[in-house]
Amino acid sequence: MKFRLHYSAGYETILGVPLGLIPSSGEGTAYYHLISRCSNKQFLFRKAASKDRLMDLAKRAAEFSGVKLLALTVMDNHFHILCSVTQSNEPVSQEEIIRRVGVLKGDAAAQELRERWDNLTAAGFTAMLAAELYRYRARMNDISAFMKTMKELFAIWYNRKYDYCGSIWCGVFKSTMIESGQYLEYCRRYVIMNPVRAGMVTQIKAYRWIWSDNTNEIPLFAGYDPGGERVVQIGEGRVFGSEGFVRMWIGGMVSRHKDAHEVIEMGSKETIGYSSHGWRVANAQRNFGESQISVK
Repeated sequence: MKFRLHYSAGYETILGVPLGLIPSSGEGTAYYHLISRCSNKQFLFRKAASKDRLMDLAKRAAEFSGVKLLALTVMDNHFHILCSVTQSNEPVSQEEIIRRVGVLKGDAAAQELRERWDNLTAAGFTAMLAAELYRYRARMNDISAFMKTMKELFAIWYNRKYDYCGSIWCGVFKSTMIESGQYLEYCRRYVIMNPVRAGMVTQIKAYRWIWSDNTNEIPLFAGYDPGGERVVQIGEGRVFGSEGFVRMWIGGMVSRHKDAHEVIEMGSKETIGYSSHGWRVANAQRNFGESQISVK
């Protein structure tokens, strides 16, 4: 199976094929850490209403797109999402598409779509119906389509709410493919602890705009005060996981940064994983409790 590695820029390739051109095919699940920032380093999400709206849209856009949210944190000028995407050879049914439209845009939009498709069927316009189904299905189970849907809807809301004119987002989003298991849980902790690392709060229970599908994760950090230290650094590597997982994906990669293979050799006894694209090895802080960082 193949999953897209979503790159914002660069000349990276796998086996000579530009990464953006590698299609998703087959069946299986891939995990991603996604980051998107405000344009021109502005703090556009400072108001509670903006953070609330962004979190709501992230959840609704994820369900519409067939993306499973694992963790979400909204900061004042960017957000973090940890998610999974499952590829399947079975197409999303017509009824399921209508349901997802209702989740994203409301019951009225879902009913309008249902009536349109019923009318197309009754009139014998099967080719037109098939084309519309194809366009919807092309937006499913794809993180690029998910992020596009969420960010466009938020931009429309923000511009109307605050009479804002101009770009809200700083280009396209950044993504890292994450290996499952302990590496996924390290990244979840990274996403959840973002407000503490940024100095916005001293304890995670004081920050309202975080969410995790694992309800045991947030209470784990409820009383933890890292004193300004980083908990786990995941960074902006394109792949994060074990040495074997990273080597599998960076094989044949041509990086415009320093040799990604060099990173693999930088391991130490504190190493929790490896990151490609010329980024450093991800390490756990020495003063972080073993009981809190270990994953069974």
